[in-house]
Amino acid sequence: MTTPANERREFIRVPFRTEIEIHTPARTIRSRTSLDISMNGLRTETAGPAPEPGTPCHVRITLSREEPRMSITVKGVIVRAEPGTLAIHFSEIDVESYLHLQQLILNNSEDPARAEQEFRAH
Repeated sequence: MTTPANERREFIRVPFRTEIEIHTPARTIRSRTSLDISMNGLRTETAGPAPEPGTPCHVRITLSREEPRMSITVKGVIVRAEPGTLAIHFSEIDVESYLHLQQLILNNSEDPARAEQEFRAH
């Protein structure tokens, strides 16, 4: 398996739609239209003005609203903010959330073998 020469990303990104809460020091952003996610970040749509790049945040990604409720929680930083979208780099994740995120990537990837290879490499 080869990776395209122009692919600069460290981890594969997969499309995934769910509820996301982004807590910044100034406000909470709720989105139901995440665009893509990887092991080290996500990109999502937002309504209204986005926080400035460099803003720290806590993110909760809902996996299941049924009991037992499951979510991925991470600390991150806004790395890109454009009208209608923002990108977050994950800076800290607990073990349980990390395992859930790995499974989410595997379940939604067009190339699970590549995703598993990336997991082993890190």
